[in-house]
Amino acid sequence: MIAISLLLPVGLGVPGCATDGQGAGDISVHETESGAATSQNGLNSINGLNSLNGLNSLNGLNSLNGLNSLNGLTSLNGLNSLNGYMTADAQATMSYIIRCALPAGHSITMKGPNNTPIPLNGQLGVAPSWEHGVCDKDCQELVTACLLAHVNTSGQHIALWLDGDAASLGWGRSTDYPYQEGSFFGNIFVSPPKAYFCNGKDFDQGIVPGRLGANQVGSPYTNPFGSGGYCKDSCTAADMPNNNDGYKACAGYNHVVTVWRNFDPSIPYKVCSRYDGQCLDVSSASAAAGAQLIQYPYHAGNNQKWMIRQASPGRYTFMNVNSGKFLDINGAWTGNGAQLIQWTPTGGINQLWSFTPTGDGYYKFSPGSQPNGSLDITGGSANAGTNVQQWSWTGSPWQQWTIVPAI
Repeated sequence: MIAISLLLPVGLGVPGCATDGQGAGDISVHETESGAATSQNGLNSINGLNSLNGLNSLNGLNSLNGLNSLNGLTSLNGLNSLNGYMTADAQATMSYIIRCALPAGHSITMKGPNNTPIPLNGQLGVAPSWEHGVCDKDCQELVTACLLAHVNTSGQHIALWLDGDAASLGWGRSTDYPYQEGSFFGNIFVSPPKAYFCNGKDFDQGIVPGRLGANQVGSPYTNPFGSGGYCKDSCTAADMPNNNDGYKACAGYNHVVTVWRNFDPSIPYKVCSRYDGQCLDVSSASAAAGAQLIQYPYHAGNNQKWMIRQASPGRYTFMNVNSGKFLDINGAWTGNGAQLIQWTPTGGINQLWSFTPTGDGYYKFSPGSQPNGSLDITGGSANAGTNVQQWSWTGSPWQQWTIVPAI
């Protein structure tokens, strides 16, 4: 499995924060608990793809001397410094194709405007034979699945964990990436290109910008199993003992990349009620320890924004952006009616939070000091300014919460 950080503008072509020929920040591949890979999701668009002809000259790839799946990447008819020409529009797409296909330490050089050399470096190595040989159907599906897994329509860098049947990825899980976002598959090298995804079991948990569950706009892939279709209902799971890690086949494609994620520690989130849509708010935007948490209509104030950090598997801290204080149950009291406040970080279990999904995009949101409790709007009131407290779980709408990026 591989952990990755993704970033791209809608369409697979323009990197959101490119500082080199790769079109995004560096990717680190390493093994954690199991053999998987980490990376950054950098593609937020696929501007090098033409819906009629796949990868061709109309969107920045030269059809005569550019990408040819029948020839090696470094061959005279493939992508190399002699024949390869690439417009700026296609640079990000090609950088991710190369980083997916070739292993670390391997690269090719394309030519950009004014014959400027643009080195494109390998990293993940899902199709290493393509460097000097043909890219057959298996190669095309492997590169496609990897490429699609890197799309982020917001341009936000997000750390991800990838697994699949590619030898360089492998199967395995990491406690640092607990949520199964979804799986990606297809073949973008055919005409017209085929780009698909399906929802993982946790696609609506740990939501991050530009990814599944975040109301993507302009994503290049579609769900062949219908809106909201889950991979588990239509795909073939990996063989034992990896059957819970991902899928080996979906919709007739035999090479699938499954993505796992966590809350992004670098962006703020908002926590809002299912009952009335109001959000957790530090009363009067106070920075004082002990300030009460209330519900209030969202206005994008920093007192309504929270940085989420994983403290241990399944346990998270919430730090208020305005005050730097942590979400806390007053006095670590475990009884009904305990007040929700902000407090200086202590490491106490009353500042550690866990989530139980309701199955439709909401959470039971529980403190470590009372795992059978949930955040609760006092009296089920819809009034702005109502205190938020701890109460035994009843399943009421005023005990169910969304946790989504604050924008």
